[in-house]
Amino acid sequence: MKFTDFLKKTKDFSLNILFPEKIKCIFCGCDIDNFEKRPYCDECAKQDFFNTGNRCMVCDVKIKEHNIICDFCGHKKKKFEKAFCPLLYKDLAKNSLLRLKSDNARYLAYPFAKIVYERIREENLDIDIIIPIPMHEKSRKRRGYNQAELLGNELAKLMDCECRNNVVVKETQTKDQKTLTYRERLKNVSNCFKLKDKDAIKNKNVLIIDDIMTTGSTINEVAVTMMPYATHIYAAAVARDMVE
Repeated sequence: MKFTDFLKKTKDFSLNILFPEKIKCIFCGCDIDNFEKRPYCDECAKQDFFNTGNRCMVCDVKIKEHNIICDFCGHKKKKFEKAFCPLLYKDLAKNSLLRLKSDNARYLAYPFAKIVYERIREENLDIDIIIPIPMHEKSRKRRGYNQAELLGNELAKLMDCECRNNVVVKETQTKDQKTLTYRERLKNVSNCFKLKDKDAIKNKNVLIIDDIMTTGSTINEVAVTMMPYATHIYAAAVARDMVE
């Protein structure tokens, strides 16, 4: 065994002692038998924070039965073809995502990426490259990490494709989207992203990844920068939310 492999195994073992995430449900924390098969327990599997039922064929938001597209997507066409959001941003799912986003619970990136992967695998998509939603440099320094990058890196391993974290950059510091209305969100992120490496996505199938998708305006703005070069653009987020 190489010394670097030994160090990695030692690190993984130590982390598992400190954070036994691979024996605990990521939502309620109870013990589970097979984390690799499903990182949550039987009781949480019955909860209503899974994004199932009739959903918009573009942005994956829940809609009325017999409809195929939501009012937002019908009013303004998205620049990505389809989004995949396996959870709803509520209850225990919301609490767990907040731990990943704000409480340095980086170990949750893998199980959340696995849940996203299972949703995407249903579609048999051929993805060449994953692009995480970038953070502004100041925001990244303040938090210490970008949760979308953590998700993207784990998802790339599961999908056996490339994840690139510097293809798109966020040049403008924006307001926190959660405090804004739908129209304010669109304006807030308009033209704040810039494509830095068009060759990385040229003639490729791209998946943009984020932790939470509300209006889809942030992901859509990233997709705008890629449109002239990518073959297909898809989107994914761990959870789907709605503007209240």
